[in-house]
Amino acid sequence: METNLLDKMLSAYLAQKTPLSIVLQNKARLTGRIKSFDSYVIVLDNQKTEIVYRHAISSITPAPAAQAAPKGVEQPRPAMRTRTEAAAPVRQKPHKTAPRPAPAPEPGINTGMKEGLLRWMQERKAK
Repeated sequence: METNLLDKMLSAYLAQKTPLSIVLQNKARLTGRIKSFDSYVIVLDNQKTEIVYRHAISSITPAPAAQAAPKGVEQPRPAMRTRTEAAAPVRQKPHKTAPRPAPAPEPGINTGMKEGLLRWMQERKAK
């Protein structure tokens, strides 16, 4: 049986223990070293072991630290991001402020209508 090009690359990366950067189709980036692989999945080992389906992979490249590292010198492993961390933006809770007092009545405006409108707006805001 003939080995395809991707299997040859993965075998070389596995034998050399090359740190990789894998970009998935949803733009999530995973980093680590190949622990093993088959025709359907790649087992990626970093701080934790992950199984990545091969059909979900967009690209595989050696990690930048591996390209600049001299031979024989072990580079520290980069921190791995999970799928949710990579895809989810950081959201901050809105800052709560004290409610503003009602403005003073202006001359020439129907105060009954204005007060009714302000009361209605405050009731809607409270719901």
